Amino acid sequence: MREEATPIEEKTAGNQAAVAANEPPLPENWLRVIVTIWIGQACSILTAYSSIYAGVWYVTETTDSALMLALASLCSMLPQGLLSPLGGVVADRFNRKYVLIAADAFVGTVALIMGVIILMGHVSVPLVLIMGALRSVGQAFHIPAMESTTPMLVPKKHLVRINTLNQSLWSLALIVGPVFGIFLYTVIGFQMVLFLNAVGCALACLALVFAKIPDFHDTSDEARHPIQSLKAGFNVLRADYGLLVMAGIVMGVMAMYAGINSLFPLMTYDQFNGDGYMASTVEAAYGVMSLVGMGILFAWGGGRHLLRTVSVSGFFAGLLLVAAGLLTPDMFMWFVVLTGASGVVEAFFNGPLLAVLQKRVPPEKLGRVMGLFTTVSALSSPIGLSLAGTCAEFTGVSNWFIIAGAVIALCGVLLGALPILRKLDAEVASTLGDPHVTKKPPRAGGRKGRKKMQATEGAAAVAKGAGADERAGSPAAGDAAVAGVSAHDDLDVTVRVPRRRAAQSAAVFRDAADGSVSDESGSASAESESAR
Repeated sequence: MREEATPIEEKTAGNQAAVAANEPPLPENWLRVIVTIWIGQACSILTAYSSIYAGVWYVTETTDSALMLALASLCSMLPQGLLSPLGGVVADRFNRKYVLIAADAFVGTVALIMGVIILMGHVSVPLVLIMGALRSVGQAFHIPAMESTTPMLVPKKHLVRINTLNQSLWSLALIVGPVFGIFLYTVIGFQMVLFLNAVGCALACLALVFAKIPDFHDTSDEARHPIQSLKAGFNVLRADYGLLVMAGIVMGVMAMYAGINSLFPLMTYDQFNGDGYMASTVEAAYGVMSLVGMGILFAWGGGRHLLRTVSVSGFFAGLLLVAAGLLTPDMFMWFVVLTGASGVVEAFFNGPLLAVLQKRVPPEKLGRVMGLFTTVSALSSPIGLSLAGTCAEFTGVSNWFIIAGAVIALCGVLLGALPILRKLDAEVASTLGDPHVTKKPPRAGGRKGRKKMQATEGAAAVAKGAGADERAGSPAAGDAAVAGVSAHDDLDVTVRVPRRRAAQSAAVFRDAADGSVSDESGSASAESESAR
């Protein structure tokens, strides 16, 4: 017998049903839509990172100042960290497709204008800093809109895979961007790199124009007022104590990561007496293996308990950092191996974490929550950099690896062990199924259209007859009807019945209504024959 549901389970199921009821139906060709958007974003992101590193190289070549490089990094991060909550408000208030197009168009226009200015011979370091700040403004509106749009386009069981695919694009940009950007800067000039970025943004806008994205946004009076709308985003986190605790722990992890990532070259130089070649080997090992880890996560899907995956990832990533800090100066190759292993392990952190938010938060408020988390990510970087730079001076770089690794491992344990987060993980794992894929009715004209109409009518007759038998108490027909519904929910496909088979099925249930049922040979039963 089926066990009675507890009040907590009933409340959780009710909340999940309310969230699912508000979700728009998935587009019929959702995979094609995702691929179209991804290709456009690849053009935009890869060219953007190339122009970013071309600007970094210009600042390096012109000033040879670590302070100016730090200022350039601050200009590229601070606007995004401060304006992302406003970007989330805009993403929830307006059509997210138009918000994405406007953000890409803004970044492309900035690149085009800056390229023209440089072509006219007015290049300068302040101009590069302004360019980085304006690009960061565009990202503050683009990232919350994109991350809140993805759940409307992807079945929930594939959210981790698509998030991982998007994350792999950023990782690939981090690997290819410096090489491609500096090469183009040297060969064709700074202004041509910016023009290429403008072309990449134009292609991203074109892909978004052709992609069919549902127009789903918050139409309440609250969403019309930016301050109240922003407060509503805070209230979502405050009302969900599990998400609030998770956000605090994740901010600590990201701060530690940001500081550690900046110390890898110094670790190579200080602990292992390495040179630039050795430092680039470490960075390449991390980048390549992180792509391997993302490939594994993409194939696996992350499982049902996503926070458990995040917890295991954080714990082992911390242990690997501790092990790296304990290495002696003659163990550089082990440092490369541990760094590559950490790239694999850390790949399992971001994708499942983002999917938890996308499954948990109501879709009409997801943009604001994503904006707040983008702010957490962006602002944790300067905090972590300041903390790592200051503490490493007193403790030594290798000792800071041990300290930061221990903190990250502890955060991983907390993400998996705290009761409130275990409850959150269980509730997300029991998320209801996806809304049905919207299907266009077949056209009546033409031979193919008539076949589809006949197939649809036959399927409807089968379903109607099965429903009649189920109401009459036929367990076999009832099981068949239930199986048909569950198969549709899982596969999101329309069942097509051949015309001949549909006609036979319709005849079967028509005879059943008259009191006669045909067997497989098409002959009537003995009782109906005697009645005639």
